Amino acid sequence: MKITTTITLRIGKPGAYEYVAPGTPVNLPNEEAEYLVSRGFSIQEPSKSSKSTDLIDAIMDAIDDLKPDAFGKDGKPSVKAIEEILGQGISGGDRDKAWDAYQCLIRDER
Repeated sequence: MKITTTITLRIGKPGAYEYVAPGTPVNLPNEEAEYLVSRGFSIQEPSKSSKSTDLIDAIMDAIDDLKPDAFGKDGKPSVKAIEEILGQGISGGDRDKAWDAYQCLIRDER
């Protein structure tokens, strides 16, 4: 499990210990990581899938705010227009995932 330390941790085996400074991400076995999180010595890193889900949701919100001229000839929203609303870069793949989800959502609302 990937965690971020909130204190200096000593990890490893006797004779080969490493010190991990506070704020440093580190991968540890689940049982050890869960113990450290429960004691407040570290925090669990959000999973990549939750980060990508948050990004897709943000892109869908941005698509909802786009003007008609922000869509290309293929009918998809412009990556650049979405980036301007979000204030961060996105990939065409992220745009496509959000666009597909957005279209399904619109279809379901009809």
